[in-house]
Amino acid sequence: MRKNTTTQMAALSVAAMIGLSACGQTPASEPEKTSQSQVSVESLSLDNAWAKAADEGMTAVFGELKNNSDEDITLAGAKYDDADEVQLHETLEDNSGGMSMQEKKGDFTIPAGESLSLKPGGEHIMVMGLKKPIKPGEEISLELVTGDDQTFPVTAIAKDYSGAQETYAPGEADSDH
Repeated sequence: MRKNTTTQMAALSVAAMIGLSACGQTPASEPEKTSQSQVSVESLSLDNAWAKAADEGMTAVFGELKNNSDEDITLAGAKYDDADEVQLHETLEDNSGGMSMQEKKGDFTIPAGESLSLKPGGEHIMVMGLKKPIKPGEEISLELVTGDDQTFPVTAIAKDYSGAQETYAPGEADSDH
């Protein structure tokens, strides 16, 4: 009797797995809709990417963040191996009439087929705690990270730049960075 019960349980398990796997299938007559988890590497680019050259401390990365897909893409962060931390930043008007830079609360959303300009004095990728200098003309490699943890490799060329002298919002800068 035990052998028969084991065989029945195995058959039920296989039937259940087949039934569950069929739930996620799309009929052949309907085109499959692309979700963000299926976005290809070509779907997100950082055109004309550049970084401010820096000997130490921090720098920023700029360019035209372009969504080449038919779905919205959420940029949740970025990674740079030669830094302690990378953050998405925004620049806002402060109470004194100047501009203050701060970590963005939330992500950057790039609508389908559109782009987001990352620029000095605006939204940008902040690279903090540089582990080595970034010299003018040097090409650096970063990874953009989407809301669903996909990574997109990008490169940026380092340039001398002295503009956009924003300050940090209170509590944003600490002695480590």
